Amino acid sequence: MALTPVLTSATSGLRAASIRVNSAADNIVNINTPGFEAGTVVQRTVRSGGNPGGGSAVYAQVVGSGLAPDLGEEIARLIEAETVYRTNAEVLSTASKLSRETLDVLG
Repeated sequence: MALTPVLTSATSGLRAASIRVNSAADNIVNINTPGFEAGTVVQRTVRSGGNPGGGSAVYAQVVGSGLAPDLGEEIARLIEAETVYRTNAEVLSTASKLSRETLDVLG
């Protein structure tokens, strides 16, 4: 099993979660700013290679929503981003353990 696709997917997921947190924080800070337009994060997954083991990456960017920020929605986005971040961090931790165990077996 090649770990590079797993690491690429997990690190891009961490970056996307970070973008979500930054966007939600910006929206919360500006919740009472007249005329402020809340940003929302748009994500897409891009596969590399034609086979299932080719890996994928998550690309995220902030776009204007045209709406004022809603505190409840922003809190929900923060919770969602935290869950995604923790999940991707666990994937990286598991990949690290797997690498160490493989090297122990080979060495």
